[in-house]
Amino acid sequence: MKIRRQKFYEKFTNIINEFDKVILVPHSEIDLDALAASLGLYVFLSAMEKEVYINIDEENKELGVRRALEKINKLNLNININKLDQISISEQSLIIIVDFHKKEMAQNKEIFKLCKNIIIIDHHIENKEHINNYILKYIDDEASSTTEIIYDFLMEKKVIIPNYISTVMLAGLTLDTNNFTIKTSEKTHEVAAGLTKCGAISKEVQYLLKEDLKEYISMQKIIFNTEIVNKIFAITVGKKTEIYSKEQLAKIADSLLQFDEIEASFCIGKINSNIIGISARSLGNIDVEKIMNKLNGGGHLTDAACQMYNITLDKAKEELLKIIKKL
Repeated sequence: MKIRRQKFYEKFTNIINEFDKVILVPHSEIDLDALAASLGLYVFLSAMEKEVYINIDEENKELGVRRALEKINKLNLNININKLDQISISEQSLIIIVDFHKKEMAQNKEIFKLCKNIIIIDHHIENKEHINNYILKYIDDEASSTTEIIYDFLMEKKVIIPNYISTVMLAGLTLDTNNFTIKTSEKTHEVAAGLTKCGAISKEVQYLLKEDLKEYISMQKIIFNTEIVNKIFAITVGKKTEIYSKEQLAKIADSLLQFDEIEASFCIGKINSNIIGISARSLGNIDVEKIMNKLNGGGHLTDAACQMYNITLDKAKEELLKIIKKL
């Protein structure tokens, strides 16, 4: 295990011991990695007899997340998942930010006004617009996922992970590595094998990752209009009349990487009436994080994104092309 990670785990445990109530806060448009990491932490904190909650405010959840939450409820795993206004938070509470570090990615920014005791755990490349007030921060952009970081912690503490939680964690790992094709190291495979030993069921993982047919057909229509630039870049743009989730844009960008000779892919679409999102992916030879950084975004070498405000889809594509053609 990395020395830096080991030191974080020690500090993390010491801080947790000082608090009785802990609120786990995954990012907006919560995905399976954010949910899985939160669930893993929940198991540990419950074993420490802490009063613990997972804060999820969003009504419209990603399909895999919705399925996982439904199964958790069906299995009566007794996990407190609540909206912010249903949780009593004071200055004596501890907030753990899971799978993000930028304030704008919070589901409900009011949480930062309620408590200043904040720990950040993430695997994305650190952005200059990060959360400023915290008592501990651990960001490992070499990790495949936040799930990987939390799994290591649970093994360090010899925590028994319930079978279904292991399944959700394996699904989160699979999602963030695009089926172990990006951000995947020997460590990632070790974690996947470990989660399987803990009781993760591959068939259940496949179920969690199934896609909605209508959404898939819609995505294929966007892929059909893909433009190839300089033989190695694939760019596609969504419809001007439709609003897409960040996850949809990411899935399309992932799909474009499957085509011959493509080294990097970009999907551009409206994620709000006045916000354009760009999701970028690469096989590792092109640093898409640097490209997105020039558009005030960020991420990883192989997985990045940005948001552009009060701009048209055509203009967003034009700005992206200017950067790509200079490479």
